[in-house]
Amino acid sequence: MLFKELDKLKRSAIMSGIILMSIGFFFLIMPVEYVPYLGFALGFLLLVLFTLSVFLFLGSKKALIHYVMLSLGLIAGLFGTALLFFDSLFIRVLFLAVGVVPIIAGLYGIWHALFFARFSRRKGWWVLILLAVLMILFGTAVFFTPWAADTGATVKVIGGTMLFSALVSALRLIWVWPIRHEEE
Repeated sequence: MLFKELDKLKRSAIMSGIILMSIGFFFLIMPVEYVPYLGFALGFLLLVLFTLSVFLFLGSKKALIHYVMLSLGLIAGLFGTALLFFDSLFIRVLFLAVGVVPIIAGLYGIWHALFFARFSRRKGWWVLILLAVLMILFGTAVFFTPWAADTGATVKVIGGTMLFSALVSALRLIWVWPIRHEEE
């Protein structure tokens, strides 16, 4: 039973890695002229989510979760409106997120490697620390790129960082996955 649920989790982790890799590859090959359209489409999608959350709240029994969902919908609506009105906001927010998320994931990876993989006596647990440090370096490199003012280079850096982060996340599955014994 436990390993069936873990297999589902493993498949979803692998699928999310594949999706992140494809999004990173998409940003690497995407022409720069499409960036404003992508921001406009995301803004429109967030406004649709805002409208949907308002209608779902109006038809609900007004429990606490419905208020939370309405609040998240309002935040999505505000961000969607900002994306529609400000042209370069999408690339700036994406640039910030692609820099911060690998740093946080790298710090968590170091903590995880030291307290889980090392104490469980996994072979090669130090590789997890190396991969986490590389993720931190990639996240930090995003903020110190000399070509941050150029939108085309920024999109390429975002795509490369997303590809590397997805690859590291997929490689981490090798060391953190429980070993299945034959008698189970």
